[in-house]
Amino acid sequence: MSFARLAFGLLVVGELIQLGAVLVGGAAYPGYDHARQYISELGATGAVTGPAVSWWGFVPSGLLITAFCLMAAWLLRRNVLAVVACLMLAWYGLSLSAAGIYPCAFECARTEVTFDAMMHDLVGGTGYLTGVLGVAIAALAVRSGEAGWLRPLGLVCAGVAAVGFAAIIVDVELGGVFQRALEGSLAVFLLAFGWALARGSLPASRA
Repeated sequence: MSFARLAFGLLVVGELIQLGAVLVGGAAYPGYDHARQYISELGATGAVTGPAVSWWGFVPSGLLITAFCLMAAWLLRRNVLAVVACLMLAWYGLSLSAAGIYPCAFECARTEVTFDAMMHDLVGGTGYLTGVLGVAIAALAVRSGEAGWLRPLGLVCAGVAAVGFAAIIVDVELGGVFQRALEGSLAVFLLAFGWALARGSLPASRA
């Protein structure tokens, strides 16, 4: 198996773990509303699903996504813009793991200020920001003659993610919907980017 395909495989497993944690955790959380509640509430302090979702979902999925991003940065090291994008996306991956290590307060209530809750918001917020920017930069890093379809896809995903991020900041009522749009758009682009890399559509340096 090539280095690029290994990287893509890690990404796929990471995204599947994240999706499984949200779906299974949501089903096991009494009265959980995917449209109005944030994903982090599944791993929050005091939540019935807290430890399981955090340590079996957020932490490993984030580490696997980070591993892919770092491997992609190495493979694309001749393209400076792509390396910058991959490193920014790697921080997004680490922020997912940090969300499990530093859970928010029960129901992610902003009224309860703890060290874990502050770290959760700080790392999670910067992770989303670098994720949005990373996708946009990665799209712009695609050179002419390569996987050209990645550029419009990346710009659309970055736009959707930016709207979702803004909605989370202002804490709209349907925050769960907007967060899932944000997470989903980042996942779609990462998977498309990884697929192109694994198929050799992006010129990679030899590992």
